[in-house]
Amino acid sequence: MLKLTAYVSGKVQMAGYRSKIATIARVFGLKGYVMNLPDSRVKIVAEGHEADLERFLEAVRIKNTLIDVEEIKADFSEANGSYEEFFKIAGEGETDARLDQAAEYLKELISAVREGFKDNGSKLDSMSSSLKDISGKQDDLKKSITEGFRETGSYLKDISGKQDDLKKSITEGFRETGSYLKDISGKQDDLKKSITEGFRETGSSLKDISGKQDQIIDRIDCAREEIVSEVSGMRSDLKGRTEERLQRIESDVTEIKARMRSYIIPRFASIHRIII
Repeated sequence: MLKLTAYVSGKVQMAGYRSKIATIARVFGLKGYVMNLPDSRVKIVAEGHEADLERFLEAVRIKNTLIDVEEIKADFSEANGSYEEFFKIAGEGETDARLDQAAEYLKELISAVREGFKDNGSKLDSMSSSLKDISGKQDDLKKSITEGFRETGSYLKDISGKQDDLKKSITEGFRETGSYLKDISGKQDDLKKSITEGFRETGSSLKDISGKQDQIIDRIDCAREEIVSEVSGMRSDLKGRTEERLQRIESDVTEIKARMRSYIIPRFASIHRIII
């Protein structure tokens, strides 16, 4: 256990400093006293553990609205255990503890009011700055909205012009498509006409072929008759062979004629039906 003797200089009398010291000392579990000196200083005597005394010495360096500790002269010595509690010594003509407590409350009120005015002034300045900032932002917003509407109008005009161009392009496209369709229709008519003429020419060619086939058949008949006449005048010893050959020739001719008729005439008939 040690004993702390401290002398505190500054604005420490008539400001509630002793009551503050007594409260702090009781919190640290110290014993002793605090009193005012005639030279405007405050004397503190406290006994306790060294660590508590060092923390107490730092805590009594108070600076606020009413109290302003400028200097502390401290000395440590051996404790003698002569104090049962920590108390404040009041001199003649001094106020009692209730007035000291009132002074403490007054000090806190003054401090709160001063801080409040500072805070309110700061808030008012901040509010004024914010209002100016908002006003400026509103002007910027108004300007941005106006420019936005102008740009939107320009875009709409541009879109309207592009729509007119698109409408014109679509109209011209339909016109060109109609022209192409008319051209295709004309070509289809020409194609139909060409096909019809082709079938007609094919029919004429088939008729010509049929006539030529008839001529061939007639020539074959004539040739057969001539061959028969010539063979009749041959030597009698060749009569048998000649008759046999003539029969073969006649059979061949008949078969040829039959094949020609079975092949050409049905095809001519089918082509004729297609043309019709």
